[in-house]
Amino acid sequence: MVGKAIVGGVILALALLGSGTFLLLNSLTPLEKKNVILNDTFNVSGGDYENRTAWLENNVNYIVLFSVSEGTIKFYSMDEGVLSVWLQQQFDPPWIESEYYHFATGVSGASEGGSKMYFVFFNNETSTKEVHLEVSNAWEETNYIGLFGGASLVLFGGIIGLITKSRYDRRLQ
Repeated sequence: MVGKAIVGGVILALALLGSGTFLLLNSLTPLEKKNVILNDTFNVSGGDYENRTAWLENNVNYIVLFSVSEGTIKFYSMDEGVLSVWLQQQFDPPWIESEYYHFATGVSGASEGGSKMYFVFFNNETSTKEVHLEVSNAWEETNYIGLFGGASLVLFGGIIGLITKSRYDRRLQ
């Protein structure tokens, strides 16, 4: 007859191996992190424009997401130089006209540290439209806690399994 300690050791070893394997497999999927730089809801009157600004760091990828309450709106993102040329009516940007838009952009500029970006919304219709804008940067991180925790549980489960097997073998002799 197998002793209670050996049965307990086998159950504990299997539980540690199973949960450790689960943690290891889950840690292989990177954790998605997000930092919201700008989150605003505002109205754009008919025939007018509104803009929102955000400081964007160099060499960082950003996600720009906007939605419109009804219909479509024209959108373009630009730096200060392009904005001033546009306001002087010397530049007609290639507007994006949409009711919903989600895209990623990267910023790299001559100025050290980053640049101020303008997110311009132009409403060429007569009715006022509500716009929701979110600018964020996102990245992935390795789940080191899950990785090391899972590896530790697998290691301890293996050690307990070996100890339990050696006790079982001694008992058979």
